This record gives sequence, structure tokens and C-alpha cells, in this order.
Amino acid sequence: MLSSTMPRCRWALRIIWLAFLLRGGFYCQLIPLWEGYDEWGHYAFVEHLRLHHGSLPRTSDGVSEEIHQSVESAFIKHEAAEPLKLFEAQQPPLYYWVLSVPNRIWIGAPISTRVRRLRMFSILIASLAIPFAYLAAFELFYSRRIALSVCALIAVMPELMIDVARIGNESLAIAIASWLIWLLLRKQAPALGLALGLGLLTKAYFLAFIPILILRRRFYSLAFALGISGWWYWRNFRSTGTLTGEIMDVAARHLSWSTKLAAFGKVHWLSAIDTALWTHIWSGAWSFFTVKSWMYRVFEVIYAMVLIMVIYALLKRPIGRFKVKLGLLLSLEALFIAGISYQTVTIYLSKGISFAPGWYFYALIVAEALLLATGMLILAGRKRVLLAMGFLIGLFAALDVYSAIFVLARHYKH
Repeated sequence: MLSSTMPRCRWALRIIWLAFLLRGGFYCQLIPLWEGYDEWGHYAFVEHLRLHHGSLPRTSDGVSEEIHQSVESAFIKHEAAEPLKLFEAQQPPLYYWVLSVPNRIWIGAPISTRVRRLRMFSILIASLAIPFAYLAAFELFYSRRIALSVCALIAVMPELMIDVARIGNESLAIAIASWLIWLLLRKQAPALGLALGLGLLTKAYFLAFIPILILRRRFYSLAFALGISGWWYWRNFRSTGTLTGEIMDVAARHLSWSTKLAAFGKVHWLSAIDTALWTHIWSGAWSFFTVKSWMYRVFEVIYAMVLIMVIYALLKRPIGRFKVKLGLLLSLEALFIAGISYQTVTIYLSKGISFAPGWYFYALIVAEALLLATGMLILAGRKRVLLAMGFLIGLFAALDVYSAIFVLARHYKH
């Protein structure tokens, strides 16, 4: 029985992986140039490495004339302000080092061609979340069918695809975070320090993983991770007075903690939570298109039900491996919520708005999908969990088709 099931699972996983890549290719062509979140700024970092022989940029550096002219003549004009500065120099450099290799190879092509090719390269990187999701789901549920349903759920999420179908370091961050989550769910994980170190050189929000390693007493892994990435954070601290180097954090660095705590009380948290949810469920790229409000409410109700079921499982189930792993996944989500909440406070201090960027939570897409599958398992039972997951996959697929055809394509054709 096992020998006949394994090949079918492998083929099913390959099909899901291919579907992710094909959807990615569709979105790479659908979304106009520079319509991806901060895409021109991310590409300016990649180009700076080529033009300046690998030296790291500063946020005060300008962009190349080619990028400037391309942004000026873009199909959709929005947040770019004159003079264009390389503000994404705030980001750790690993993703940009990786993309600088194909960028040098394709430099003879027009900029629009290079951008779309690098988008597909980013999709390929992000697609590594699919096999890591399968491994993590099997580690949690010991069921290949549930593991495949988790991968299928990730493969149809529309906002995830909008997040990675662009030049931007989220694609590499999602792949590495998915690897990290699988390693954390395992008993033996010798590569944990390497994964965290690479993650810290990709996005500063990987700092949220550090408390998990401390609580698990994985001090050697943590030391190895800091050995890989510590130079970047020391560099940030020396130049900006902050560990992250993030623009909003730097802008608020002179403010006392008492001022920040006071701002915490002034933030309109219901509004911030609402923006976090709709920018996580679906937000139409940098133009921030939205779908009908009731569509968001459907998914919000599902997320609320799943959260209640997961908490119920933690409270009612006897202590065991499943409960410990479930607690790990919830802890990761809680740590990310804490990090995004701090960023929300810095955004409020800098811009006076209550806004929480929900797309950052896609770094934990594997943890999110596992928690959703857990909720479906508790609600429907083991015999009907695949039906429940199929229903959830169908809902996300319907949102994907509707948003792509009736929102994005309709707008972009004009």
C-alpha cells in the first residue's frame, strides 16, 4: 500500500508545484511594470550592485537614469517621489546578491524584459515553499493527503502570488522561513543555524525567530546564525542607531520608549487590524485595489473560527508532540504580530496613520496553512478534513479568479 501511495503523492506534489509556477508566470505578465510593492526600489538595489561593482548602497543614493526614465513613463504612477532615492538600501543584501547574477546575464535586454525575467526568477525561489510545506505538514499530521492539501491551499492564495510576482525580497524570505518552520517542527535540525542566518540576511523580521531558539536552548544554532548575519545588524546599529535599519524605525530612533508607549495607546488598533487583514487576504498590488467588503468578511470569519479551534485544541488535548508543535506555530505567529505591531507604532509616529502591512505575514505562510488545516481537522474530523480543505481551497481559488479577471485585468487593460 505504501509503495503504491508514494509515487502518486510525488506526482501530485509536482503538479501542485507546477501550478504555483504557472500562476506565477501569469501574474508576472498581468501586473504592469513597477506595480509590484516597491518594485522599482528593489530593482534599483540590484542594479546598484552591478553598476558599483558589488558595493552596498545607502538610502541616500539615487537610482540609475534608466530606472528613473522607466518609472516616469510607467503605465501606473503612484508613490514614487522626486528625487528617486534608493530607499530599499535599508534591506539586508542576500536577495539582491542572488538576483544580481541573472541581472548581469540579461543586462543586454530592455529593462521591461529584465524585470519580468527577474520576477519569474523570484517566483521560482518562492515556489520552494511548496516542498517545504509538504514536509512540514507531514511532520505535523503524518498524513500525505493532508500534506498535499496544505500545499494546494498555499498554491491558490491570491495575495501570496501578488506578493511574490515582483522583484522583492519577500520571495526569498518566504522560501527560507518555510525551510525554518519545517526544521523547527523536526527533532533533529542541524541546518537550523544556517537557515536562520540566511533569513536574517534577507529580512529583518527573522529576528522574531530568535526567541524560539532561545526557549529551545538552541544556542549553538543561534550563535552560528549570528556569525553569518551579525555583521549586517552591527553595521545598521553603527550607522542608524537601530538594529533593523528600517526607515520608520530609524525615523523614530530619537524618541524615548515612553513616547513610543504613549503612541501605542493612540494608534487606532481596530483600523490597523482591519488593514492588516485586507492587505493579507487580498490587496491589488501597489495601487491597493480591493474586492467587495463581504468577501473579506467571509475569510475573516474562517480565520476567527480556526483560531478558536486551535486554541481549543491546545486547551483540551493532552500534552503531546502535536500540541507542542501547534504551540510552536502559534508562538511564531504571535512573535510576528508583536513585530508588525511595533512597526505599526513607528508608522503612526512617522506618518500619523494606523496601518499594519498584512502581506509581511506571508513569510509564515507554511505556519498559517498548517493552522488552517488544523482548524479544518478539528471542525470536520479526520474522515472529512479533506472535504473541508477542498472547500477552503475552492474559496481561495474563487477569490483568485475573481480578483485577477474582474479587478486587475479590467483595470490594467484601460
